[in-house]
Amino acid sequence: MRTSIILLALVGLAAPGCFTYSAPPPPPSTMTAWSPTGGFTFNSGGSCSGQVTMLNGFATVNDACFTGSYNVVLCSDTTAPHAVQCTPSIGALSLSGSGSDTIAYARLK
Repeated sequence: MRTSIILLALVGLAAPGCFTYSAPPPPPSTMTAWSPTGGFTFNSGGSCSGQVTMLNGFATVNDACFTGSYNVVLCSDTTAPHAVQCTPSIGALSLSGSGSDTIAYARLK
């Protein structure tokens, strides 16, 4: 009886090492689709996003990921439901809005 208890205890100590958990991989930042009428490639620009706090209603983000005025940028006021204007240019993103609100931004294309 004592031997079987010791054997079960050893199995109980060894079993958790066999069941390890690994975190899932991060989602892809690029997606490609094709159809007979055309296709597209979408790059979320994984590192070209963040938050900035405005000073007197204005802020500028200097980042090389902004490559011109044709960039598609999504901006949202995370402090209050106020309007925000985002204007991309070469190497910078200009933001205007209300007071000292915090703005989340992401370059989509």
